[in-house]
Amino acid sequence: MRKEIVFVLFLVFLMGKESSAMRYKLINEIDVDLSARSIWNVYSSKDLPSLIVKLLPEVFERIDILEGNGGVGTVCRIVFPPGSVPRTYKEMFTKIDHVHRLKVMQQVSGGYLAMGVTSYTDMFKIISTGPNSCIIRSTTEYEVPDHLADKVNTLISIEGLVPM
Repeated sequence: MRKEIVFVLFLVFLMGKESSAMRYKLINEIDVDLSARSIWNVYSSKDLPSLIVKLLPEVFERIDILEGNGGVGTVCRIVFPPGSVPRTYKEMFTKIDHVHRLKVMQQVSGGYLAMGVTSYTDMFKIISTGPNSCIIRSTTEYEVPDHLADKVNTLISIEGLVPM
């Protein structure tokens, strides 16, 4: 009997832990009339941060490379125009997979993390659909404590990634 009570209390504890935060995933796909290789060459380029600012000045005020050379481990400071929420954050390139054409960036400070989000990741996957066509899949995954979800979820969207 005692073992059963301990087991039930353990399960209640685990359920409480699991329900204290929710994971969310936002996905957008764009069809592009260029080869996956051409698009991947841009997304995997070490010049992508400066290119993004030039192409989307209304979305990004600046992107500063703080550490690294554009490869895995590179840390960037993303700064958005005044009035944006969040205004700035730092992210790290955690994966650049040339075989699967996948780039993963993890927020490491500021931004949504400063608002209570416990993890925040953006991913870009380039999927070939033909010799001169592909899909750019943008994915945002984040985890937020239940008590902050309503406040934070209204601020997070995939829309900032769509133009890219």
